[in-house]
Amino acid sequence: DLSFPAILKTYIEQITVSGITFEYVDGKPRGLCKAKGLTYVTTSGGPIFADFGYEYVKALAKNFYGIRNTKAYRAMNLDVNMITAEELLTKANISVVE
Repeated sequence: DLSFPAILKTYIEQITVSGITFEYVDGKPRGLCKAKGLTYVTTSGGPIFADFGYEYVKALAKNFYGIRNTKAYRAMNLDVNMITAEELLTKANISVVE
């Protein structure tokens, strides 16, 4: 069984390929992606104290893939018993990181 960080790392290694998602020009990476933006979403049953890989993904998007517009959505404190989905969304701490 792989943990989420290991799965994310493996995925990133598979898509970061010279000649496909980036190329080197004068020894520096230049992005080849046509995406206008990247959205990173993470959720947690309790509080989130770290970026869960967002800063790493953001750096790759900007420096290797050529995707300048990145945004992260974090929804935390979702592990609450005995409430409806609507109440959960109202009580959840959801934030946007840019």
